[in-house]
Amino acid sequence: MKKIIIPSFLILLSACSKETPVLNNSDNLDAAPQITYDTTAIDSFGPGATSEAVMAKINAVAIKREQDSLAAIAKIEQEKVDKENKEKESEKAKEKKAEIPKPTLKPSEETQSNPVTTP
Repeated sequence: MKKIIIPSFLILLSACSKETPVLNNSDNLDAAPQITYDTTAIDSFGPGATSEAVMAKINAVAIKREQDSLAAIAKIEQEKVDKENKEKESEKAKEKKAEIPKPTLKPSEETQSNPVTTP
C-alpha cells in the first residue's frame, strides 16, 4: 500500500508545482498593455465644451424627470390616503349597522300584541 501512496503523492506534488510566469521580467513588461489616462482639462470656453443651449436642454430634461417623479410620488401618497379614507368609512358603516337598536315596544303595545290569558 505504501508503494502506491508515496509515488502518487510525489507525482501530485510535481504536477501542482508548475511555475507561473512572472511579470517582472523585462520581456513581459514590454508585452503588457500600456494604460493611458485622459487627464486633459477642458476649458469652458474652449473646443469640446458644452454649449449653453445643450446645457439648457439637459436641464429641461432633468427638471421634467424630477417633476414626473414628484408627481408619481404624490399620486401614490394620494392613493394611500384615499384607501385609508375608504377603510375608515367602511368601519364607520359597520359600526352604524351594529349600533342600530332594535325597535322596542312600549308596555302598552306589548299587551295588545301578546294578550295574556289567565286560566
